[in-house]
Amino acid sequence: MGMVHLRKFVLESKTRLLPVLLALTLMLPFALPMRVYAFDPDVDCQSKGIYMVNLDTNTVVYERAANERMYPASLTKIMTAIVALENCDDLQEIVTSPPYIYDEFVGINVSHASIEPNEEISMENLLYALLMQSANEAAKIIADHIGGGSIETFVEMMNQKAKEIGANNTHFMNPHGLFHEEHYTTPYDMYLITKYAMELDGFMEMCTTMSREIGHSYPLTNRNETMSSSSEYYYEPIRGIKTGTLEESGRCFISSASKDGYNYLLVLMNAPYLNEDGEVTETNYAFTEAKDLYEWAFEAYKVKTLVQFNQMYREVKVKMGKGVDSVKAVAGDNFTSLVMDEIEVSSMQPLPQLPDEIEAPVQKGQELGYLKVMLAGEQIGTVPLVAAEDVEADPVLVYLEKVKGVFRQFWFKFVVLTILIFLILYITVMIIRNYNKKRYAKTRNKSRGSTAVNRTKSGKKPKR
Repeated sequence: MGMVHLRKFVLESKTRLLPVLLALTLMLPFALPMRVYAFDPDVDCQSKGIYMVNLDTNTVVYERAANERMYPASLTKIMTAIVALENCDDLQEIVTSPPYIYDEFVGINVSHASIEPNEEISMENLLYALLMQSANEAAKIIADHIGGGSIETFVEMMNQKAKEIGANNTHFMNPHGLFHEEHYTTPYDMYLITKYAMELDGFMEMCTTMSREIGHSYPLTNRNETMSSSSEYYYEPIRGIKTGTLEESGRCFISSASKDGYNYLLVLMNAPYLNEDGEVTETNYAFTEAKDLYEWAFEAYKVKTLVQFNQMYREVKVKMGKGVDSVKAVAGDNFTSLVMDEIEVSSMQPLPQLPDEIEAPVQKGQELGYLKVMLAGEQIGTVPLVAAEDVEADPVLVYLEKVKGVFRQFWFKFVVLTILIFLILYITVMIIRNYNKKRYAKTRNKSRGSTAVNRTKSGKKPKR
């Protein structure tokens, strides 16, 4: 079955990648999270990388070193799960664990689910082991199977998927996240990858399951202590998603949380793992900072209506209106945004973008322009501005305008100019002809007079 998945991936990749990239390019302006006017949280954050987004409004409420390259550790397994879920038609398919995948783990302490070499296990249970218990052998078994016996091929699929998603500053070298200098990502890229994964069937269920039997003598246990009611880190609003820890990466934690109708996604990377003495810190700062940031966001931000539907912002002059010379421009829709709760709606600065004049007829609801919604000097959105009422056109004014329009037309000006030039040429020619005729007549008369005089002098009488 692994070779079937591999052949399917190779055959479809060329035809699938181009339209996906094109669609992502077209959608990019709409898909990117919007920044919100904000203050730094009143939280002592030690994580080097932070990216926090309100999922309801796609608004970034806080970020730190969002595009700086960092080591993801086991956050990598989110991408491993994506590729597996998209390339496995049957999660009940039984997979045999190949012995060679364990060679890498000899002599080192890594998280695992005690899956033995040559053990038969379903793809579904492998994914639960991957996401709940961060099992490294599960990651390699999945990669070997989907990659058709080649983990390198599976890693290539991971990197290609990252590019499709838009995580352009990410590069994977393995499916589990153990340290490699060329295995890196950024907080922003991990946000993109995680948000994509959250839309896949089964992913969030796997991330949020706390305990599961998979045929071993002991069940899988979720390593996300913020979801365990018996843990000091427990925080009820959190749902998932993945932890990761290495000396090189520090503690990493990606989570989502929901409270009072507000939903957030938070990426924390490189929180302290070792103290100044090189010993493992007693406190998991990724867990404590997640709780503190969520509490801050839930308290500090509220969705507010900044622009009311049908609210009037300006009048626009109307040409040729029947008994009316202007029309009111009103908001064509409500505009709501996530803003700091302490910010008053009155502090919003509306900037109407409208023409100085429009022509009748005008229909009620006709779009005239738009309103820039500004807050603290930053544009946070736009709202269409529409006509508040109908305006009929005055037939007489319309006719006169058409007449004026005729006189303004290029062809009319061209014809008039041509006629004028023709008249000028005609008059000029006639003047020249008359002048020449008079000159000719005068010359002829002089010639006749001269002949008569000459005959008189010679004694000859002129003939009669």
